[in-house]
Amino acid sequence: MNVMNRAILKRLKANSRMSWQQIGKEVHLTGQAVAARVQHMEDQGLISSYTIRQANVERHLIAMYMEVARFEEFEQFLQADERVEAAYKTTGDACYEVVFVSQTEGDLEPFLNQLLRYGRYRVASVIRCVK
Repeated sequence: MNVMNRAILKRLKANSRMSWQQIGKEVHLTGQAVAARVQHMEDQGLISSYTIRQANVERHLIAMYMEVARFEEFEQFLQADERVEAAYKTTGDACYEVVFVSQTEGDLEPFLNQLLRYGRYRVASVIRCVK
């Protein structure tokens, strides 16, 4: 990825609602050139989705330790739950790292109970975001 694409991505990360024209002014390109570069990055898989992260919800970081190799089934389970903000297949001790967003009080425990079908877990709750 070149310097210009990094500059565009930096601005999109800071504010994904910026227009191509606004970004273009900051990186010294036309809005049309920015749109083309963003489309190219989407085609390459560098940009795969645009998300909204709510600041006033509880986030829990769940390390998942699989007892059986039902990875495909587990990933489908994660994809189907809208409260899963992100999920990563990882190396190291845990098989997956899952970011779970509590929409209402009391919805973490039922989710954790569902995880027990796949293995054991460790939960850390977010206190505040530093970056």
